[in-house]
Amino acid sequence: MAIVLRVLQGTGKALTAIDIKHSLQAQGLPKEEADKLWAAIQKRIKAHPHVVVEGKTYRWVSALDALELLMKGGLPEPKQSAFIDAIRAALREDDATDPESAARERQGRIDAVRLLAELASEVEELLANETEPAVMIRQVRAWVRRSGLDPVGRAGEQTTFDRKVHKPIGGAIREGASVFVVRPGYVWKAADQDVLLGKAVVEE
Repeated sequence: MAIVLRVLQGTGKALTAIDIKHSLQAQGLPKEEADKLWAAIQKRIKAHPHVVVEGKTYRWVSALDALELLMKGGLPEPKQSAFIDAIRAALREDDATDPESAARERQGRIDAVRLLAELASEVEELLANETEPAVMIRQVRAWVRRSGLDPVGRAGEQTTFDRKVHKPIGGAIREGASVFVVRPGYVWKAADQDVLLGKAVVEE
């Protein structure tokens, strides 16, 4: 159920059952498993408070979408109740945003900007000291590693194309083709998972 809900919420548009199953397969689920999963939760997904069925399509609705649909009228009673519950939950969530949470969010933004400022200062200092490019790259990479970032490739290096971490310049590049890295990407080593912040830009 959670997987299908993520698919609907992530696309932001109405999907048919076939579209949903194709999305599940794109995430690595075999076709047989995708068909079985959809058959198991199809009825439950229709009753979900954040899903509306329009003809043969399924669409994720936010609390604001739900309010607009309620105002238009014509919804069956079970769906009306589900939408009202979704709106109430969203209002409770907004009420739960206390000053302490807002302060923590602000501090998080300040910390992120401070890291960027420190990196800019270090690069400017290296340039002012006419540091050799190779030394500068080592210094910058050491700095970003301390911030939990790992580079994806090195500018100028030759590698094989991997669409998961590479972004091609110009036309499409076949998987496994020999490419040169134009600009490296970065992965953030978060506590619970690795987050790809930017793919490495490559060309054949």
